[in-house]
Amino acid sequence: MNPKRIILIVLIVCLNFLRYAESHQQYATTGSGPLEQHCFLFIPYMDHNIQNRDWQHGNDQKDNGGWEEMSFRSIKIKDRFVYFVVSSELEPINPYEGLGKYGGHNLFDDNPATAWVEGVKGQGTGEYVIFKTDKQFPQEIQIYNGYQKSERLFKLNSRPHTLLISLYAGIYLEGDDTEITSRYRVKQITEPSIIELDDRMGSQCFDIPCNAKNESQLKDSIIKVFREDFREEIEQRRKLCPSCDLTPRFSYFIKMEIRDVYEGSEWEDNCISGLSYTNNPVLPSEMMLSKPAKIINVYEDDDPDAGRILVDTDRRKGILLIDKKQLKEYEYLDDNQHMSITLMAVSPDKEWAQVDLMFYEKGAGRVEEYSALFNVRMNRRVSDTLLKTIYGVFGFVEKDGKIWLDTADGYIDLDKIREALRDE
Repeated sequence: MNPKRIILIVLIVCLNFLRYAESHQQYATTGSGPLEQHCFLFIPYMDHNIQNRDWQHGNDQKDNGGWEEMSFRSIKIKDRFVYFVVSSELEPINPYEGLGKYGGHNLFDDNPATAWVEGVKGQGTGEYVIFKTDKQFPQEIQIYNGYQKSERLFKLNSRPHTLLISLYAGIYLEGDDTEITSRYRVKQITEPSIIELDDRMGSQCFDIPCNAKNESQLKDSIIKVFREDFREEIEQRRKLCPSCDLTPRFSYFIKMEIRDVYEGSEWEDNCISGLSYTNNPVLPSEMMLSKPAKIINVYEDDDPDAGRILVDTDRRKGILLIDKKQLKEYEYLDDNQHMSITLMAVSPDKEWAQVDLMFYEKGAGRVEEYSALFNVRMNRRVSDTLLKTIYGVFGFVEKDGKIWLDTADGYIDLDKIREALRDE
């Protein structure tokens, strides 16, 4: 672990002990960890459920502004981390000793033969899962309803008939971690909506019930509000650790609550076998069909400060390919840093785009610049590991009936890059 991160964690723990000593307040929770009455930031819960509690501000920040504090279980599944909290689970075990057979992690393992099974008496109405999506707006969710290990188990167990869906914005500050959880401050940003599921096996897809038209403005507004609401805490942390990165890191979260059920023929246990989401289903759904859409144009937004690159097809215009505020580099900018993106080159077949990222400080003459490669049809950025070079990229060339990326290290075979993207 990074030494700065360790220092920040220790300092935050100390800060919270001091707050407790000043306030002598008790923080209600259903957990049973030995430190729960003494430290309200890093709590080693000894039961499965990582509960959410209201965050307490300093003396001049009594109002939490609608924020909730939630500690999400963080687990690495197939080379990616998932963050979630469930209200209950069947046959829970000590989370420090492993994962339960019917835990919430089963929702994200891409295996319909496993399932999250709630653990309360009755049909499980009111039980829920909240999970982190990404810093990009989640537009579609895919649900594998019921226990899909077999048709027999599907019918024997209960499964949701209707779900209440809510969208949250969440902010993370570096150091807000325990061994198995990460803490976020979350704020609900949509009114809940009901979706109705079919009583069948297989996957079912639903649009997220929220308009993402002004997503960038929404994200900026949420971060601004967070900085103001938690101004005192951020300042205290910065005094304790001036070199620590206290940039608020934004993500979306989805809450799914069971409202009505299809009753099982034998058991009341309510089950869901899988969840996934997509940030931008427009490109895959329109351009990856058996008869793919024709890409007409790839271009920068008319507003030069927007930092957006768009795509026109023969079916739709203005499809978002890149928003600089959704790039990983933008998330980690310092307060005095700025970033711009430029569409440098588009391949002759319009399947690929080279975008240059530039970083600078106002009044400073030095500018850092490097390139990123995007597959337009897949709406995917090629990872630096796969591309192997970000400096010295010179656009696209046609040779031997193929299109290549021209770099200082030689030509890169884009067909091989495309196949690697499909395998990821």
